[in-house]
Amino acid sequence: MELIYILTYDCNFRCKYCDVYKHKNSISQEIINQSLLFLEQNNFIIEKVKFFGGEPLLKKKFIKDIIKNFPKKYNPNFYITTNTTLVDENFIIFSKENNINLTFSIDWDLDILWENRILENWFNSWELIIKNTKKYADFVRVNQVITSKNSKTFFKNFKFIYDLWVRKFNFLPAYYEEWSKEWFINLKNWFEEVFNFYKSWNHFKLVNLENYSDVSFFNLWLVIDTDGIIYWTNLILSWKFEMYKNQLKIGDIFNWLKFDFNDHIFVESYLILIWDILKKEYTSLVLKSVKYVDLILNNFCDDFYKTYWVKYMKSLQ
Repeated sequence: MELIYILTYDCNFRCKYCDVYKHKNSISQEIINQSLLFLEQNNFIIEKVKFFGGEPLLKKKFIKDIIKNFPKKYNPNFYITTNTTLVDENFIIFSKENNINLTFSIDWDLDILWENRILENWFNSWELIIKNTKKYADFVRVNQVITSKNSKTFFKNFKFIYDLWVRKFNFLPAYYEEWSKEWFINLKNWFEEVFNFYKSWNHFKLVNLENYSDVSFFNLWLVIDTDGIIYWTNLILSWKFEMYKNQLKIGDIFNWLKFDFNDHIFVESYLILIWDILKKEYTSLVLKSVKYVDLILNNFCDDFYKTYWVKYMKSLQ
């Protein structure tokens, strides 16, 4: 099972492709303390703990507090994705000491960055991201964000990041938007280019192989919101789904849970609810785009996985 903490809805960026409902609501010390008690008094099988935002590093103190005081009966891996601008040496040290999987979210095509990222003094931030990526390349993972518009420069951006000595990639195409036929072709062709690059004995790890979700892009696991309400999906982060929070709620950290996660009927009915909501909020063309984007990415992952084992077996000979 994965556990997701939503630490804040605030962010120092306002990226156009990000659907997170940006506002100042953040988790409190009271909610953190109660959530840890809630976890201590339940017997989940938690393998991963992920910190979400907004920008989670706006709440570094709370991240450290949760990790240091996480119930000892669990032994999860911790995951944080950040826009990198708030990373500092102390947090890198803390991450290494606590086996945190730290991911930098990056686009890299500067023209697209100017268009997609909204931040005062953005150019200085871009230089800071490059500096941090170079400095911590041997430790961090990178989410390479691929929108329909920058799909034509996908491989160029990948190669730029690779040349900074990053060797752990999670490719993240924008799912819930309408893609044209031309953009699909760009995406497919450049995934093939990345695959050919890998086959040519260039080494990197594909983080996508560690991830799976029953709902494309959105996680389907235990989610603790900033107010202590519990959901079974991080769909509620999006401004589009704010109105559905009452329907998606499954409990809270003060009154425990209303559902058993091992109940197949609950899981199936919750999935049906999510898909019904998605159909209400997105056009049929967007949902069709989701299927094609997912298919292209899955085919790439399958090919990569097969080639990985071939290269591994040859290395043993």
